[in-house]
Amino acid sequence: ADWSENFDSYALGSSMDGQGGWAGWGGDPGYDGYVTDTHVYSSPHSMASIPTTDIVQQFDETTGEWTMTGWLYIPSGSTGLQYFIMLNTYVPPTYNWSVQLEFDSDAGIAEDYYSSSTTAIVFDTWAQVKVEIYLAANTYDIYYNDVFLASNAWQTTGVNEIAALDIFSSGGSNVYWDDFNLIDTGGALEQTTWGNIKTIMQ
Repeated sequence: ADWSENFDSYALGSSMDGQGGWAGWGGDPGYDGYVTDTHVYSSPHSMASIPTTDIVQQFDETTGEWTMTGWLYIPSGSTGLQYFIMLNTYVPPTYNWSVQLEFDSDAGIAEDYYSSSTTAIVFDTWAQVKVEIYLAANTYDIYYNDVFLASNAWQTTGVNEIAALDIFSSGGSNVYWDDFNLIDTGGALEQTTWGNIKTIMQ
């Protein structure tokens, strides 16, 4: 089923661990994110990913075509690394990663781990992360701020399933996430190919 999260129904300042299906990585509540109103895409709340955040939302989608979107705000002056991650296997202690989009605030670069494609981070504004997933074809297309980054295999050693979304900080300073959606497109997506993309930034 479709899933969405805008953080608006949670108490300001509350921990996301244990709310709305969110949990710290491997069930550890120490890897928390927090409800904030410092920056919001849709009022009144968003989620702050702090230097120790590693918070997970689990799914169980095994067929079809899906689009995952989320909105990210990175303040100017931010430092360190923050990540948008999706997994095809999340059965602690067994994990298998499909998507790893790294935001390096020091370098000002967003990088797709699997293709090494990059584009510039946009600071002090909301930008969309989008992943179009084709489970039957075992592929996905990934975008940041409307820039196409890559088409990658959904899995090489795992399974063709959407198992989890993971918002992870590797010590990076606070960034803000809002308005996540995982939508079943019902086969309506048209897959991007490298041959017809004219604005790839690397």
